[in-house]
Amino acid sequence: MKKVLFLFAALTMSVALSSNAKIFEENHFTVNLNVGGYQGGGGAAFGLGAAFQTEVLTCDWLTLDWDVLHFQWSAPFNSPGDADNLSFKTGARAYSPTFANDHLRAYTNLDMGYVLALAKGLDDKIAASSAFGLTYGFGLQLNKKWSFGYTLEWESAGKSKGHFGTVAFTF
Repeated sequence: MKKVLFLFAALTMSVALSSNAKIFEENHFTVNLNVGGYQGGGGAAFGLGAAFQTEVLTCDWLTLDWDVLHFQWSAPFNSPGDADNLSFKTGARAYSPTFANDHLRAYTNLDMGYVLALAKGLDDKIAASSAFGLTYGFGLQLNKKWSFGYTLEWESAGKSKGHFGTVAFTF
């Protein structure tokens, strides 16, 4: 699995074959769906998120966006509503030059911020805890609208770490 992730990261991070083409407007929104799971008994989980992004820098070899606000809800497949995470993060997203006839570009992102963990007890009372959270990802921007990749989510309170496949739509 590590070899596959390494090869995928090398592919997506390769600086590439043609000049950079601006594909987004200065401000844009992205919605994403994550499917994967948490290590340490967390089991299979999913996440739904939305982000407002603004362009910071564009040059021939890099486009840099600021993820002004990235909101994410994550929950286990078998019991959504029993152990949910709500996260509010900010960070940066970098895009490589376009390649493969100006249709593809690689991206990487790093977001940091606040995570609120909600857990329902046996008496149906909800216990909340807060933590620092970090999200790292990389992938391929297929065109102006669609991207897919890998996302690592980490939060400090429970020291949980999640691995997710991500599909995103930008508008």
